[in-house]
Amino acid sequence: MKARIVTTPLLCSLSLLTLSCTATEQIPSERADLAAPAMEVPVIPDETPAGQEPPPSESSSDVQERGVSKLAPGAFASGMALQGVVTLSPGAYPGEFAFRTQKGYYLTALNGGGRPAEPSVITAATSAGTWEKFKLAVPNPSTSHDKAFQTANGNYVTAVGGGGRTSDVLHTDAAQAKDWERFRLIDLGVGTPAAPTYYGLQTIKGNYLTAMGAGGKYQDAIHTDTTQIKGWEQFRIVKCGDPGSAYEYGILAANGNFLTASNGGGSSNYVVLSAPSGVGSRFKLFRQGDGTYAFQTGNGVNYLTALGGGGQVQKYATCGFSLTGACLEGFTQIFHTDATQVKGWEKFRVIDQGNCTYSIQTSSGFFMGIYKDSSGHMSLTTRRDGAPTANEKFQLVVFGLASPAILQ
Repeated sequence: MKARIVTTPLLCSLSLLTLSCTATEQIPSERADLAAPAMEVPVIPDETPAGQEPPPSESSSDVQERGVSKLAPGAFASGMALQGVVTLSPGAYPGEFAFRTQKGYYLTALNGGGRPAEPSVITAATSAGTWEKFKLAVPNPSTSHDKAFQTANGNYVTAVGGGGRTSDVLHTDAAQAKDWERFRLIDLGVGTPAAPTYYGLQTIKGNYLTAMGAGGKYQDAIHTDTTQIKGWEQFRIVKCGDPGSAYEYGILAANGNFLTASNGGGSSNYVVLSAPSGVGSRFKLFRQGDGTYAFQTGNGVNYLTALGGGGQVQKYATCGFSLTGACLEGFTQIFHTDATQVKGWEKFRVIDQGNCTYSIQTSSGFFMGIYKDSSGHMSLTTRRDGAPTANEKFQLVVFGLASPAILQ
């Protein structure tokens, strides 16, 4: 199958000095429609997750046991067949996670897990509830397939047969994590300037989880037969609950764009909404002694400052004049990224909304949000003072979950 080049719409952020745009990416022809930034399902819709459970299918008779004994000798690369119960590593991320497909649907473990046959994992939810939340377990000692996904009921997700299936693909009744419950997370942003912030989920046999149609399915939702990562194999992992401290995230707004500090922060740089842009879209959240958070920019030196402690509205200036008299366009600044110390204006409350979204409150009590001005530009504001709506809710897209490299 041949792939064709699809140029995704360029989202350019223009300041008084700098213009930055995202790049093109190579997408297989039959899945090219999924590459556009505009999502068919809102990132943070107001409706509740799909709660209707489809009728159960009959149990399979030959896939109830798990472990390496069911896999053919030589099925693993050297060093990959380490077996045993997976335990939560002390260094693992706190809290829970949700997995979003490229169209914005979530993986759902029906009944919160515990199902020995399909349907067990579906992709019909458009927002995250209890069944869409998973804990990440990490084996000790680690292997190249170093993650297990624990459902709300404490069971583990099983790739039946270790992968390679188009029916009876996933179970969620495992009480222990053995080889069929091990997955490798492949960071698709490594070495990519646009930093797509997606992961591939590889089974122990080297196959990948495929969300059929990029999500939106109750039946035939997941396959594990592919050996290549294309659009349907890409999952964005978002944080749920406690963000922890010193972990790195992308701050995703309801319109699908990221909070972005030009050049990763520093003097005279601007903050706008944009498509993922490498270091500029990465922030480390450091918990302060008073329970607030400081957002360190991607350069590892500076911190996000809400000018005036909040209460500002970003505007798009249609024409300003430089010292040379040239007419320039760009966004006004309501944030700075030149602070090297955390003081009052660098502190934010990160408030868990319970559905894998967060509201972000400035030191003066206002909420960060997005809005579309009369000319159609999506801008930022720190002036919202009511109960957060979808426009004041953000998701924390997780960086740093990649599994260790496989050494040949």
